[in-house]
Amino acid sequence: MTDSIHRDLRVAVILNGISIRKKKFYGEILPALSSICKAEVFETKSKDHAVDLSRRAAEMNYDLVLAAGGDGTIHQVVNGILSTHENVKLPPAVGVIPLGSGNDLARAFDLLEKPIDRLISLTKNFSPRTIDVGKVTYTRDDNSKDHSSFFINELSVGIGPEVVKRVANSKRTLGPAIEYYKNILLTFLHYKPKYVRAIAPSWSWEGRMRSIALANGKYYGHGLCIAPDSNPSDQMLNAFICGNVSVFDFIRYTGTLKRGEIVRHTEVHYKLTDKLELTSLEECPIEADGELLGKLPASIGLSNEKIRFLF
Repeated sequence: MTDSIHRDLRVAVILNGISIRKKKFYGEILPALSSICKAEVFETKSKDHAVDLSRRAAEMNYDLVLAAGGDGTIHQVVNGILSTHENVKLPPAVGVIPLGSGNDLARAFDLLEKPIDRLISLTKNFSPRTIDVGKVTYTRDDNSKDHSSFFINELSVGIGPEVVKRVANSKRTLGPAIEYYKNILLTFLHYKPKYVRAIAPSWSWEGRMRSIALANGKYYGHGLCIAPDSNPSDQMLNAFICGNVSVFDFIRYTGTLKRGEIVRHTEVHYKLTDKLELTSLEECPIEADGELLGKLPASIGLSNEKIRFLF
């Protein structure tokens, strides 16, 4: 792509307005991006503002929407863009400027190594690839049913939502990696495994679990590799089932997960499916891409919608 072409690329940046890396964005990233394309920045002002901003960007026919934040910002951008599919002929592609504390989707796509250089190279060449999108239909906390949300990286029940709550309420003074691990460990120490039933077309599982995750990417929880063989374009979701694992075994196998290796444990299972029904007689919250949604029962599967992603 020549300079004259990529300079005509219309780029909307949806910036997490409370990002602790906002100064770096304006001081280093935006000037580099603006040197090669027309970039307009929209800062979020409230919790779900990124959904509205990305919806407007799609309706305004931007070519590319960059989510400048963490996995939650990407989640909202994807939901905003896909909500316009009936009104927009060609929805914009989505890219990532990793400014969050987790950045697990960016990690899966190798976007954390020299992120500014990668961003400029990807934007210059602008060859987005089509990837799968997950969709969950769930129950809200007020017990109203049939609410839905898209997800692009992962969805989980069990310790995942509890960790999201703890991280959101923490001061994050120890750095993101240590902060995440501290909150995961605290959650493991205090979390009582819940009895959940998981039913897929070709397999089923039930029992007390620490976590069940459906992954389109490879990582969650700041670099825990729960789906080392994940392919975001294979029309399948990778299921990671962590049953009644002890705290000792969790600590023992953390390094294994960080290295992207398979955990060999009688209470840990790896499955593939394109849909899954999750139910529990206990209160069991759900998170997707680091965003708290609601609770079980829930139906999870692949959406008919896909997204063009820049990686």
